[in-house]
Amino acid sequence: MAGITPGFVPVSFGGLAAVPSYHVRISFLGHASFEIESPAGARIVTDYNGYLSARRLPHIVTMNTQSQSHSTEIVEKGIKHVLRGWNPAGGIAKHNLRFKDVRIRNVPTNLQDWSGGMSNDSSMFVFEVSDLCIVHLGNLRHVLTRDFIAELGRIDIVLAPIDGMWTMSHEELLEVLTRIKPALIIPMQFGSGGGIEAFTARARKMWPIRRHSESWVQLSFRDLPRRTEVLFLRGGY
Repeated sequence: MAGITPGFVPVSFGGLAAVPSYHVRISFLGHASFEIESPAGARIVTDYNGYLSARRLPHIVTMNTQSQSHSTEIVEKGIKHVLRGWNPAGGIAKHNLRFKDVRIRNVPTNLQDWSGGMSNDSSMFVFEVSDLCIVHLGNLRHVLTRDFIAELGRIDIVLAPIDGMWTMSHEELLEVLTRIKPALIIPMQFGSGGGIEAFTARARKMWPIRRHSESWVQLSFRDLPRRTEVLFLRGGY
């Protein structure tokens, strides 16, 4: 795969692949759900919804918004941390969790000003692991201002919804991605009616587009392309 070389995957004595030091493994599970694994063995599933699951029980799950395809009230026993992108009690959701060698924080989005105060109905989640910063944009429905970009900080990898309908238009999404300036864009939440084709027709004018032969990719900071690329994982094309 031009531009990106997945790292060597050693196998543990338990028969499960281990993530090497200074790497992260990102596996596409479907829709907006990914499994993120760290060298210390932390396992996170994004947009945990009860029907798209990883092969092993995650330690942490995130849910960016209250929607059947992005969240669930039924959480498997044994999951240590459940991070919701909204605040069930009202107000603004706020998370800053350190677990093993991973830090997870949220950036509230889709802010609403009610008479009782500010609230949000979704969040972007930022995962910091192995000197890499990964953001899951979630159901972002607006272009990011300078304040949002500053709150995100440096981002290396963006997990981006490309439906062009239920979140942002493709024009708005490309503006967001241009402002974030990641090294790698991994599409998700493809929508229907030619959403992938419509996105790639626009995106290829700006960045190279790759299609990986596997549903997962294992990366270190040194593996990142020097210029922004779009990488479709298998199952997403």
